[in-house]
Amino acid sequence: MPVRLGVSLVAEKPLPLSEISPDRLHGLFFSIAGEELARELHSYSKVKPFTLSFYLQSGGKRRSIFSDGENGEVERLHIGISFLNESLFPRFLSSFVLNEQKDFYLGKFKLRKIRKPYITDKNIKSYRNLFEESKPQMRIMFEFITPTTFKKGKYDWLIPDPKLIFKGLIRKWQTFSDFGIDIDLREVVKNKVIVAGAWIGTKRIEFSDFGWVGGFTGSVILHLDTEEERTLRWLNALARFAEFAGVGRKTTMGLGQVRFREVVPES
Repeated sequence: MPVRLGVSLVAEKPLPLSEISPDRLHGLFFSIAGEELARELHSYSKVKPFTLSFYLQSGGKRRSIFSDGENGEVERLHIGISFLNESLFPRFLSSFVLNEQKDFYLGKFKLRKIRKPYITDKNIKSYRNLFEESKPQMRIMFEFITPTTFKKGKYDWLIPDPKLIFKGLIRKWQTFSDFGIDIDLREVVKNKVIVAGAWIGTKRIEFSDFGWVGGFTGSVILHLDTEEERTLRWLNALARFAEFAGVGRKTTMGLGQVRFREVVPES
């Protein structure tokens, strides 16, 4: 059962944007999760059971960490967390409560928690419900709201390739779901999922410890060239699952965050 929640922290003094990077915020999350849970999350070497998103707040305005501009300061950090295995959720809450009075650090800057984790009903979905609530639509829209990248050989691949999008989603679903995909989607994804429209731009993402990667953001419409209802339901379910699972590389550092949009058929 995928679960999405959020936590917020406030800086003891304004935090320079130059101190913030995806890998540093990734490390901050592990501090919040606690030593035992962090150790377990690190043990998932191939398919990670969580994704992260990060937002900054200053002067009442909220922005992604990937927004342009490195000048200025930040007062608050908001971390969105999606667990793909529901057993991790209560353990994270337990650690969060036990560390209620603990201060956290991003580099030399002190942060403290300002409220309990927040969660809404729409952010808890069983894998079965994701499938059963999906419509057999022949068109899917993804909004790539944070930079997304794939690995092809030794290079970053900055193109919304349907095969790469669904390959990762299928792998995560089959790893963590108790409601397995009961048809073979590989040939469908390879030959029947087509990019019908793309409005994307690319940018460079800097990390504090290992250089940079390229990524794309924007909107992409995929056409599903099949009328087989169960196949369409599975592809739409995987597209909805992407809001929890993320797409592409480094989703545990905030990359590959997407929104699924239904495309209204033309009358």
